[in-house]
Amino acid sequence: MDQALIKQINQRIKEELLKKEMETLRYALGEVEKIANKRHPDLAGLQTDLQGLVRKLQNRLQQLKVSGM
Repeated sequence: MDQALIKQINQRIKEELLKKEMETLRYALGEVEKIANKRHPDLAGLQTDLQGLVRKLQNRLQQLKVSGM
């Protein structure tokens, strides 16, 4: 295979991975900001919201593992 083609493919893969990572971080940051901006009456409410976010992210990660991604 041509070295220039290999470099081009590698560059495209790196760009796509960076794009996906940025999307993931934007989503996670948005979810954390929602929780941070919410007026929790007590620590228990904050903990509940954080645990919900953790569960949501863990479930998504598990789905990706099962689907082979």
